[in-house]
Amino acid sequence: MTRSCLLLTFFAMTVLPAMSEQAKPLSYYLIGNSLTQDTVPSKLDGDVQWHVDCGKSLPFLFENPAAPCVKNSTIWPEAFKVKQYDLISVQVHYGSTLEEDAAVLSEFLSMQPKAIFVIHSGWARSATRAEEYAEKSPAGKMTHRPVYLERLIEKLRSFHPGREIRQTHAQDLLARIADDIEAGKAPFSRIEDLYRDDIHLNVVTGRYLMHNAMRHALGQPRSVAGFEAIPSPVKAYLDGVLGTLPDAKASAE
Repeated sequence: MTRSCLLLTFFAMTVLPAMSEQAKPLSYYLIGNSLTQDTVPSKLDGDVQWHVDCGKSLPFLFENPAAPCVKNSTIWPEAFKVKQYDLISVQVHYGSTLEEDAAVLSEFLSMQPKAIFVIHSGWARSATRAEEYAEKSPAGKMTHRPVYLERLIEKLRSFHPGREIRQTHAQDLLARIADDIEAGKAPFSRIEDLYRDDIHLNVVTGRYLMHNAMRHALGQPRSVAGFEAIPSPVKAYLDGVLGTLPDAKASAE
C-alpha cells in the first residue's frame, strides 16, 4: 500500500469518526407535567424529546406512561428503550413523598447510566408559594421547598455515587423576584404578574424565565427566541435574576 493510501486510510479510520462525533448534537429528554411544559422544551437546542402529562406526580408518570396529555410526547419507556440520552430533566410535583420520588429517579438513573440528570422543581401555586418555600422540614409530601430537593438529591447521590445531578432552581428564582418586589426593585407589582392562572406561568415573562432556567441547567446558552414580545426593561431584569443561578456543573457536586 502506498504512503498516500495509508494516509487516507488513517484519515478515514480516525479523523472522520471524530469529526462525526463532534457534529452529533447532544440529546435531551424531559419528563414532567405542565410545569415542564412551561419551560418550553420545543425551543431547546439539540436533539430534544419529552414526556409531559398534565398535573401528574412523578410516581404516576412512572407507573402510567401510556397516554400523556401532550400528544407529541415520546413516552419514556419507548424513549429509553431506543436511546441513551446525554441530559435528562425530571420534574417532581405534588402528591408524592421523598421516598417515592427517590425510588423513581433511582430507576431512571439506572436505565440511563451515562446521562447527566436535572431535577426540575417546578414551582408552587401563587397563593402558597411563600409558605411552601419557607418550610424547613423535608418530612411529608412534596411541596416546593428547597430542603425537599436538597434531601432528594442527597438520597440519589447515596444510591448512585459519582453521578452528576443538577437543579433548575425554578422555585429559587421566584423567591428572589418576590423579595425584589417587596423591596421595590422589580418591574412587577406582585408575584402573580408572572402567572397566567393559580399555578402556571404566563407565556411571555414567566416562560422566558423558566425556559432559560432550564437551558442553564442543561448547559445551553440563554435565548430570547419565541419571547421577542418581552419588554426590554423586563428582559434585562429577568436576565439579572437568571444571572444569579449557580454554575450548573458546580451546583451538581
